[in-house]
Amino acid sequence: MAFIVVYPAVAFLAMFIVIVIMLILRCGGRLGLRHTALPDDNDLREHTYDQKVSYA
Repeated sequence: MAFIVVYPAVAFLAMFIVIVIMLILRCGGRLGLRHTALPDDNDLREHTYDQKVSYA
Protein backbone atom coordinates (compact mmCIF):
# COMPACT_ATOMS: atom_id res chain seq x y z
CA MET A 1 0.00 0.00 0.00
CA ALA A 2 2.89 2.37 0.69
CA PHE A 3 4.16 1.89 -2.87
CA ILE A 4 0.93 3.42 -4.21
CA VAL A 5 1.51 6.53 -2.09
CA VAL A 6 5.19 6.90 -3.01
CA TYR A 7 4.86 6.05 -6.73
CA PRO A 8 3.87 9.53 -8.01
CA ALA A 9 6.75 11.20 -6.20
CA VAL A 10 9.28 8.64 -7.47
CA ALA A 11 7.95 8.94 -11.03
CA PHE A 12 8.14 12.74 -10.90
CA LEU A 13 11.69 12.65 -9.54
CA ALA A 14 12.81 10.20 -12.22
CA MET A 15 11.28 12.30 -15.02
CA PHE A 16 12.85 15.45 -13.58
CA ILE A 17 16.30 13.83 -13.55
CA VAL A 18 15.87 12.60 -17.13
CA ILE A 19 14.78 16.07 -18.31
CA VAL A 20 17.73 17.74 -16.58
CA ILE A 21 20.17 15.29 -18.19
CA MET A 22 18.62 15.88 -21.61
CA LEU A 23 18.85 19.66 -21.19
CA ILE A 24 22.49 19.45 -20.14
CA LEU A 25 23.33 17.27 -23.15
CA ARG A 26 21.37 19.43 -25.58
CA CYS A 27 22.10 22.97 -24.36
CA GLY A 28 25.08 22.47 -22.07
CA GLY A 29 27.62 23.79 -24.56
CA ARG A 30 25.86 27.14 -24.88
CA LEU A 31 25.28 27.51 -21.17
CA GLY A 32 28.84 26.60 -20.21
CA LEU A 33 27.84 23.45 -18.37
CA ARG A 34 29.92 21.06 -20.47
CA HIS A 35 33.67 21.34 -20.59
CA THR A 36 36.19 19.93 -23.01
CA ALA A 37 39.52 18.73 -21.74
CA LEU A 38 42.58 20.58 -22.97
CA PRO A 39 45.45 18.44 -24.26
CA ASP A 40 48.38 18.14 -21.89
CA ASP A 41 52.07 17.46 -22.49
CA ASN A 42 51.61 13.73 -21.99
CA ASP A 43 49.11 13.47 -24.83
CA LEU A 44 50.84 11.28 -27.41
CA ARG A 45 48.10 11.08 -30.02
CA GLU A 46 49.73 13.70 -32.26
CA HIS A 47 53.28 12.45 -31.73
CA THR A 48 52.68 8.77 -32.42
CA TYR A 49 53.75 8.78 -36.08
CA ASP A 50 56.45 11.47 -35.99
CA GLN A 51 59.28 9.00 -36.59
CA LYS A 52 60.25 8.18 -40.15
CA VAL A 53 59.69 4.65 -41.30
CA SER A 54 62.44 3.18 -43.46
CA TYR A 55 61.65 0.30 -45.76
CA ALA A 56 65.04 -1.39 -45.98
